[in-house]
Formats: sequence, structure tokens, C-alpha cells
Amino acid sequence: MTTAESLDFDVDVNDQGGLKRELVFAIPATVVDQTVSEMCDQVGQSVRLPGFRNGKVPRKVIRGRFTEQINAQVMEKLVPEYYRKAVEKSGIAAITDPVFAPIQVTDGEAMNVTVTVEVQPEIDLAPYDGLELEAVDVTVTDEDLKVAHKSLQDSMASVEPAPEDHVAANGDVAVIDFLGKLNGEPFDGGKGENYSLNLGDGRFIPGFEEQIVGHKAGESFDVTVTFPEEYHNDELKGQEAVFEVTLHSLKNKVLPEVDDEFASQVGDFDTLEALNETLREQILDKRNNEQREHHRAILFAKLAEDNVYDPPEQWVESELDDAVETQRRMRTMRGENAHLATAEEEEAERQALREAAIIEARGRGVVAEIAKREDLKVSEDEFSAEIVRIAQQHGRSPDEIAQTFKQHPAEIARLNDHLLRGKALDLVIDRAHITTVDRAEDGA
Repeated sequence: MTTAESLDFDVDVNDQGGLKRELVFAIPATVVDQTVSEMCDQVGQSVRLPGFRNGKVPRKVIRGRFTEQINAQVMEKLVPEYYRKAVEKSGIAAITDPVFAPIQVTDGEAMNVTVTVEVQPEIDLAPYDGLELEAVDVTVTDEDLKVAHKSLQDSMASVEPAPEDHVAANGDVAVIDFLGKLNGEPFDGGKGENYSLNLGDGRFIPGFEEQIVGHKAGESFDVTVTFPEEYHNDELKGQEAVFEVTLHSLKNKVLPEVDDEFASQVGDFDTLEALNETLREQILDKRNNEQREHHRAILFAKLAEDNVYDPPEQWVESELDDAVETQRRMRTMRGENAHLATAEEEEAERQALREAAIIEARGRGVVAEIAKREDLKVSEDEFSAEIVRIAQQHGRSPDEIAQTFKQHPAEIARLNDHLLRGKALDLVIDRAHITTVDRAEDGA
């Protein structure tokens, strides 16, 4: 079989403006006819036609009966191979998926191919060494340990009935009946009986729990609240409601003492000091990871701002698709319809997100250029470590995750790009001038 590598064919490159380039080339008629014959033979081995013995149907009959199928198979076999060679011969750096004009397969004639791609933009990188960053002191203090202890105590707390004269306070468990009304009429979802409410957790509508504080068991009273504008139920958004509340009982949380026994109940720790050592490591790791992600986001935006160029439109559209899908997921989480009411509204949303998508696409190119300049690569060990992390996050085995990626090569490329982006940004962070500020000054 003659291949693209063994043939000398011409490739014309037409500048379509911006980053778009049009490649025009022809797959020789001899190659097309030879491939058509091969596809006819393959089809002929499997078809059964009246009047012909199995495997003996003439090529002419096969060609006539299965024209569309054979043409599709010919294009599937030849076009990707010749396109790859055409890009190589043209010398352009195609960075987006090719968009092919309609292709015709005609016996005895060359197959003309016209394809449009976008090329790597030329980025004259602004300096990225020595950028200014502010870091919050990540030192773990005794006060941090107390906060961690309190969280563990709450998770292990028991409850017991409060004294008869006890007044409801934050930290208590209040057992209540409630009936919500709008304009004096009950509404769906506004009723509960013997509901246990942890006062101070802020799980109810803002202002609800605060109005229970100060009451005693056995009292009935009204609680007036206003539903938030972003509330998931459209009928209740921004509405003032009155809840008739009966406080049946109050319970006090009983927290365990923080000592060696407490440590042994939390996990496999012989002493409180052993627990504290682990807590310090966990808090420190969390703070370092959060600060690293924060610095990555800041520097990504800074690099996109410092390096102004027009990114490939396909990159912009890809970022727009992701942004729109994120908006849809957020609407679903709020209990709203994922899609907006009209096509015009969805297009308006897309346009509103476009500027941010351009910045994201621009930063993507800058980071890729830094990775190229610094000769950064994602090692097999780094890729495997990320597979393990993803598996742990989703409660699956690394082999399962690895197999899933193998079945979707595009996802492998996406993950590799994600890791390479992190390495490039980390390099910029490591070379930055970092000023450390006290944690209290940061408000954390």
C-alpha cells in the first residue's frame, strides 16, 4: 500500500487572517482507487447478495450497492494520514482540531482536501521571574489545635436533656415543630415536626435560629424571616415568611475531654501528643496546598494580563463551553433549571462569559509557552501519582481510573496539560519574590 510518507505531494498554505491557516492538498487518484478496491474487497467478504456466491460478488456491484459506506471508509483511512503528513510538510504548528471542508470521493480522480486549523500564536513572553507574591504565615499554633480539637469534640459529642429552666443558646439541640406561612397561608415545604435543630450551625434560613435563642422548652412563638434572593425556590426568593414555632425540648451537647483517651477514640493514637502531631501535619499540608492553589490562580491571571495577544478562537470556544457548563451545574445545585428559558438568554450568558474565556485562553497559551521554554515535561511517575490521587478522591482503584483514561485519549491529553500547567506555574511561584504576612493580618 502506498502511504503518505512515500509520496511527494504539494501542500498550499493560505493565510485566513489571525491565527487561521487553510491547507489545500490532493490525495493522488492512484491511491484513492487502490483504497477503494481494498474497501470493496473487505465489504465483499461479509455481504450476501442473491445470485452470487459468498465472497464472489464483483467489485463493480459492491461499489454500486455500498457507495456511501465505501466512500466513508476510504476517507477514514486516507484523510487523517495525509492530513498529518500535510501539516508536517507545511511546517505550520497546528494547535487546534482540523475543520475539513466537504470531501468528494470519485473513482479515477484525486481526492481534494481543504482543511482549516489555527496555529500556535507567537508570544513574546513578558518577564516571569521575580514576580511579587504575598503569602500568609502557615505556622500551626496552639490555638489552631484547639479549633481542631473542638471540631473533633463536636463530632464525638453526646446529648443529654437540658435542665428545665435552661434558656436556648447556641450549641444546644432544639427539638421543634414549625409551620411557615406567606401572607397568612402555609406554603409547600414549610412544615416540620419534632425537628432537631443544632442552634448556631446556620443551616436554616438566616435569622431563624437566632430567634429561637433565649426561649425555653414548652414555649410557642413566631419567627419572622426573609428568604434570600438566591434561594432555590423561585416562589420564596426575597419573600418575608412567618413561622409558628413550638419548642418541645432542649438538649445540651456533652463534649468529651481532650486527653489521651480522647486521642485513642479519634484514631490509632496512644497519646494526645501523637494526635496533635498528626493534626499539625494535616493543618500545615492543607494550608500549603490552599496557598499554592491561590498563588497559581493569582499568577495565571497576572501572566494573562502581562502577555496580551489574540488566543486561538477554538481555545476561547472551549473555555466558553466549560464556563457555560459550570453555570448550568450551579443552577442545578440551586434547584433551578439547568438551561435558561430561551436561546437568546443562553446566547447572552455566553457573551457575558466571553471576556473571561479569552483571558483564560490567553493564560493557557502563556503557561504552555513557559513550559516549552523551560523544557518542562510530565513524568510517568507524576502522571501515575495523579491517577492515584483521582482514584482516592472518587473511591475507586487506580487501575480502574487508568483504564478509563486509556479508553479516552483526549482525557489523557487534558490531564497531561493540567499537570504541565501546574508545573509551569509552580516554577514561576518558586522564582517569585514572596512577602510573608501574619495570619491575623489576613483575617484567617
